[in-house]
Amino acid sequence: MEDIIITNKTRPSNDIVFGLIFEDMRLFKTMIKCILDEDIDESSYVVTQKENSMGSSIYNKIRFDIYAEGAKIVTADMQNGYQGEAARKRLVYYACRAVGSQRVSKGRYDKLKTCIISFIFEKASYDNRQFLTKHYIGSDDGKKIRKYSDLLTIVEVNLKYYKRTDDENLNILCEFLRIQSNRDLDKFLGKYKDSEFGSMLYEKYIKVILDKDKLEEVEKMNLYQEKIQLRYHSVDEAMFLQNETSEKIAKKMLKKNNYTVEEISELRGCAKINVTTSGK
Repeated sequence: MEDIIITNKTRPSNDIVFGLIFEDMRLFKTMIKCILDEDIDESSYVVTQKENSMGSSIYNKIRFDIYAEGAKIVTADMQNGYQGEAARKRLVYYACRAVGSQRVSKGRYDKLKTCIISFIFEKASYDNRQFLTKHYIGSDDGKKIRKYSDLLTIVEVNLKYYKRTDDENLNILCEFLRIQSNRDLDKFLGKYKDSEFGSMLYEKYIKVILDKDKLEEVEKMNLYQEKIQLRYHSVDEAMFLQNETSEKIAKKMLKKNNYTVEEISELRGCAKINVTTSGK
C-alpha cells in the first residue's frame, strides 16, 4: 500500500474526507444507529457533496456533508470551523431549511417528513459540555416542558467531551474521528482491526485518501449551488430540472446561430442534444 501521511486535509474529521467516507450507506447507517439508536429504513438513498453537481438535495446556499432520505430525512455534518453562537445559529438554520424546503401538496402538512439533523463537532460547539445532546421542538406551559412535535430533532456530538460509552460502535466512531496523525491511525487499527465497523472505516478511509484526484475534485467543487429552486427536490427531480435548464440554454444558443449542434453537444458533454434547427 502507498505510504500515507495524515494532515489537516486528510484526517477523518476533515469535512471533505468525512463526506466521502460516509457516502457509503453501510457506514452511514451504522453511524446514525450508534448516535441516535435509530435505524434508517431500507428505501433510503444518500446524496453527498460528490454526487453529480448538487452538493445536496437542498438548494439556496445550503448543503449537508451527507443527506439521506427515506421515510425520514437524516443528515450528518462534520463541523471543525464554527464555534460559539455562530455554530448554534448555523445548526438551527440548517434544520429549518431541511424542514422548510420540503414540498407541501395541497395543504398536506401531515406528509412532511421528520428531519433529524446531526452535527458532529471536532471541538465544543459553544458552552455545551455534554458529549451527546438531542434537541426537540418543545412547549413550556410554566410547569413542564413537553415535546411539541416530532417533526424536527437536532443532535449534537461534541468529540471534545467524548468518554467511552457502553456502545462499542459509538466508541469506534469517536476514536476514528479523533485521529490526527499516523500514530493515531496505527493505534486505531491495532485496537479495532477485528471489529466489523472499525475495519470498514479503516478500509474506506484508506481508499478515500489514496484517491487524490477525487479529493481534489471535491475540494474544488462549488458546494454552495446557485439558487435554482427554493423547494425540496428528490435526486431524480433535481437531475431532470438540471437537464431541462441545460436543454433550454442549448436551444437559445442554436436559435441565435452562435454555435452548431455539434459544438453545443460538445459543450454539454454529450454525444447528441435533443434540439432541432427550428429552436421552437
